Amino acid sequence: MSYRSFEGSPPVTSLPRRADVAVVGGGVVGLCAAYELAAHGREVVVIDRGPIARGSAAGNAGLVTPSHLIPMAAPGVLSGVVRGMIRRTGPVTVRPSIDPAYLRWMVRFARNCTARAAHAGSVALRDLGFLSADLVVDWIERDGIDCDYRKLGLLYVYGDEAAFAAGRHEADTMERYGVTVERYGAAELHELEPALDEKVIGGFRCVDDAGLDPARFMSGIVSVLSGRGVAFVPHTGLMDLRTSGGAVDRLVTSRGDLVADEVVIATGAWTPRVAALLGESVPVQAGKGYSMTVAAPSQGPRNNLLIGDRWVAVNPIGDKLRMSGWLELGRLDTRPSLRRLAQIEANARSRVRLDPELTVLERWAGLRPVTPDGLPIIGRSPGWANVTYAVGHGKLGLSLGPVTGRLVAQIVCDRPTDLGLDSVSPRRFS
Repeated sequence: MSYRSFEGSPPVTSLPRRADVAVVGGGVVGLCAAYELAAHGREVVVIDRGPIARGSAAGNAGLVTPSHLIPMAAPGVLSGVVRGMIRRTGPVTVRPSIDPAYLRWMVRFARNCTARAAHAGSVALRDLGFLSADLVVDWIERDGIDCDYRKLGLLYVYGDEAAFAAGRHEADTMERYGVTVERYGAAELHELEPALDEKVIGGFRCVDDAGLDPARFMSGIVSVLSGRGVAFVPHTGLMDLRTSGGAVDRLVTSRGDLVADEVVIATGAWTPRVAALLGESVPVQAGKGYSMTVAAPSQGPRNNLLIGDRWVAVNPIGDKLRMSGWLELGRLDTRPSLRRLAQIEANARSRVRLDPELTVLERWAGLRPVTPDGLPIIGRSPGWANVTYAVGHGKLGLSLGPVTGRLVAQIVCDRPTDLGLDSVSPRRFS
């Protein structure tokens, strides 16, 4: 059976009185956790404060990138973050704040910008990323999820010599961790992608990467799980988590109470507020990202592109083209900035030939949950026996959602995990 995406939101399900597993968060990570938990025979209810399958992944670049294994916290990144704080320009901008949690996060981030931490993070992200990429293919093929999946790799392109030199160094690093890289000069690159502007001087392709329509991928999962008895309850606020005997025994929501044996927290950038209900502190900061989706232009790229010297992804998704970029750290709102979106389009046009006039289908902004070491948080709560966190994926929620779902299901079902969890454990911040 082939599963196509649903139109709008899934049918609203009344909140059950009890569940085997309650998944809080209906974005890509929560849906992937529900997928694997259902496959393990668990009865699952997914609740979300907003629509189901409309989280931060819905408007992202639509890339599955095992090549993205260099963590955000790495040597040399801190100076870029400081520049972003001062200039308010560049791929990462930072909102100054005296909030104690924010300042603690920044101190932890600075401490992780070392070669040793970056190496450990790259090993962890490599293992997570490649297993997750395999799971994406398995799920799509097994359940016939129609989401325009294409394994074309990801083409990094550059029009600036200094940025290209830094890009070649990044490609060398990727290769050391097992990523397959193809390198191109200007002539080869323009033959491979005729839509590139003449200013592009070279680049490389990460062969293992792929692209898909993230909204259709998520809605396909919802369609699959709806047929398997998973209950989806959107527009349901979590008001409190009641505990007894070292465990959560009841979720108090805007639709009533839900008794659950297990609770999975997959609440993205909103996790600190949810964790506070349990008296826990989870170091996640919101990183606001942007995208603009247009009807496929007559002149446009056929490859998934990352413009390395303009910090913008330009990707064909079915009959659409999506341009995305930016990370505004510490911005907990989802209002699209027309100025930022205009800059993303201008940056894309500086390296890619596009039609003079584009038909805009969507302007979008979403929140990426960023941890101070650039790794997700996957594992049991330090303080509560039946709570599992699946948060903090930054820009990699789509890429790492499936492997996170697999690991969460193995944790909840008390089975051996496919990968070690020390590097992603919530306890590493205790």
